[in-house]
Amino acid sequence: MNDWHLVNLFVPTLLPLVFLSAFFLFDLSTTEKARANPLVAIKDGQLSWAGLGMCVNGLYELQHPAAGRVVSQLWSTNTFWLVVAVLIFHALIAAAWPVFSTKKCGFTGCLKTLRHYRVLLASAILAIAAGWLYLDIHLTTQG
Repeated sequence: MNDWHLVNLFVPTLLPLVFLSAFFLFDLSTTEKARANPLVAIKDGQLSWAGLGMCVNGLYELQHPAAGRVVSQLWSTNTFWLVVAVLIFHALIAAAWPVFSTKKCGFTGCLKTLRHYRVLLASAILAIAAGWLYLDIHLTTQG
């Protein structure tokens, strides 16, 4: 892992969760502590905001390769449409689920819990996909 990974992938995704966790150091009410729970903060797709940034940065680097870099047209076109697809799903999750949020659910049963946190799971998988695509684009077009 180098500085590029830290600045472009991990900081935008994880730093807000670190700051939310830091609120537990303060003397907050039970309600405030419940709102500061990182799981509650990301359960409705907020990871998609970081994924959107990665997709947009990936598209920019795809269209502006470093001087002297030769990129296959087939790879470039396929990667472009894959990133656009991931970007559209991220945009849908980021825009829709905060409006249609779900209440916090206890861990009562595996299947019920999985259904309740499906948006969190989808946004986490998409954020990983966006990060992987961005890394692949960066290494191919810039590095």
